[in-house]
Amino acid sequence: MRTRDFLVLGALLAGVSCASGAETTTTLAAGEDTTLAEQPVATTEAIEATTTSAVAEGAAGPDPCVLVPAGTVAAIFEAASASGEPGIARNCTFTLVDGLVPTVEVFHYGSSTDWDGVKAGFEENRSGVTEVPGVGDEAFQPTDVGPYEIVVRYLDIIYSVAVQTGGGGPEVEAAILELATTIAGG
Repeated sequence: MRTRDFLVLGALLAGVSCASGAETTTTLAAGEDTTLAEQPVATTEAIEATTTSAVAEGAAGPDPCVLVPAGTVAAIFEAASASGEPGIARNCTFTLVDGLVPTVEVFHYGSSTDWDGVKAGFEENRSGVTEVPGVGDEAFQPTDVGPYEIVVRYLDIIYSVAVQTGGGGPEVEAAILELATTIAGG
């Protein structure tokens, strides 16, 4: 089974549902300054508020498309534009135009109280994990895909950043790490 199939299957087996939301698109004009300092990202307060609100409403957790704006994904992955659309497995698929890769996935795995179970699932089903220091409160990469996916525990959420298609290499690996770190407030 492909990596993405495992992620979808794992999310479905956990009984999760995706929060619905509208598609967002950001297009960067030629010569436009795309420094990350100008790109709004989910703040600690926004993540906590979204998580608290979702729990109060009985939902499974924050919409992963809310964790990071499409413009930030576009800037990090050197794309002309990006759009984010919620998927069926508490994921957000960011489709990139002329970027390092065609798509970037952000998954929301639930509350940080589930960290041990999520990590154990990756260890058992994805050939183990490799710790990644300096990202969020804790982070790891599934051994089967290495640097092309990072799972992070930050505040009260667990999320991952992954690419399933497109080219690889140091630029893509660095972009994945940068996006995962950016979502975690770094």
